[in-house]
Amino acid sequence: MAKKDIHPEYQECKVTCACGNTFMTRSTLKEIRVGVCSACHPFYSGKKGRVLTEAGRLEKFQQKYKGINYGQKTEV
Repeated sequence: MAKKDIHPEYQECKVTCACGNTFMTRSTLKEIRVGVCSACHPFYSGKKGRVLTEAGRLEKFQQKYKGINYGQKTEV
């Protein structure tokens, strides 16, 4: 016997990117906010500005946690 009314409603959804781009899709959510979309992603747009920003974040993270061993085996 199938259960009734157990699935969420699939409806029109507005997606908003941090760059300001918006588009419509369908989802169980009414609104979705994303950090990167096809309009601002370096692979799709051909711009490399954001990659440099994220590379800087990675270097900052690596410097902050440099020398901390979280149980990984060390090479002998």
